[in-house]
Amino acid sequence: MNEHGTNEHRTNENSGIFITGNARVQADAMAAGTRAQAHSRKIDNRRYGEVRARLDALLEEMRADEAGHPELREAIETGEAIAGELAADEPEPRRLVRLLRSLGTGVEKFSTFAAAVASIEESVRALL
Repeated sequence: MNEHGTNEHRTNENSGIFITGNARVQADAMAAGTRAQAHSRKIDNRRYGEVRARLDALLEEMRADEAGHPELREAIETGEAIAGELAADEPEPRRLVRLLRSLGTGVEKFSTFAAAVASIEESVRALL
């Protein structure tokens, strides 16, 4: 019943989805109601082969420079997390972009690495 005491529902009124109790919902997309639509953008990780190869090459170069630049350790760990996400059955797009931004920040003072990360991020965004 609505606020006027009738069962009529206004169109274009979005009250969201409420879940109570001891429930767990895991969904890529969810919609409820008349003419509701939900869209999901799943990633086919097979499309990321070239990106993974470039990331692996970047990680190899960063590891080679790590002895002289210990500050690269955190960036390498972020790169490894990206590699793990790319290897997942269904890579999570927002997590990939967030990790790539973090990696870019971690290598911003290393122009060669920063350029490589920017190129990889651009490729990932194009595939989303």
